[in-house]
Amino acid sequence: MNIHQFIPSCHFNYSTGLKKIILFSLCFFLFLKLDAQNITENQTDEYPRFYLGLGTGFDNFTGFMGVSGTLKVQEKFSIRGGVGLSGWGFKNSIGIKYDLKETGGWSYCLGYSYSPGFKGLKMDNELESGGTKEITVDYLSASTINLAIDRNWKIGKANVFYIEFGYALPLQSNRWRVTDGSALSSVSESTLNILQPGGLILGAGFAFRVF
Repeated sequence: MNIHQFIPSCHFNYSTGLKKIILFSLCFFLFLKLDAQNITENQTDEYPRFYLGLGTGFDNFTGFMGVSGTLKVQEKFSIRGGVGLSGWGFKNSIGIKYDLKETGGWSYCLGYSYSPGFKGLKMDNELESGGTKEITVDYLSASTINLAIDRNWKIGKANVFYIEFGYALPLQSNRWRVTDGSALSSVSESTLNILQPGGLILGAGFAFRVF
């Protein structure tokens, strides 16, 4: 056999085999990519999901201004927490939320809020003889049980805007102390009763999905 006739034959077989290997590799990597894409898409429909939000309102979950976190552990069931500023100082909340629909629609909310209060608030107190006197009041710790309903709107692919209304049941009353022993006027007492946690809930917020 002529050596020059054998070499081209080997070169031809080698090139054909290389082409098959390259074609097989491309198909294999394409299969892996499609499979990974399917896994990723399936994971986006799994739970848990976490939402980070901003909220505002009165006697609501986050107070006048605050942040919230919601962990959706099932299709319609979530656990959430919130921290913010209220008329009684800092406010901390924790609760559960049940959605009638997976996204959008109405939700039922049950929660607990706690405000540690703060000391040394200056306020004017009316005197019987007329005029006012500056007094110092300590806000004592106060807590509520919150019953609320949310109306949710889906924004974009996964974000949510909501309004919240309900009622916060105060677990204590008259959670203040006048440090100099002065008797509060009816106006001052009414003001403190309004500021103390408890009463109608009205709030709004926006939450965006983190993962």
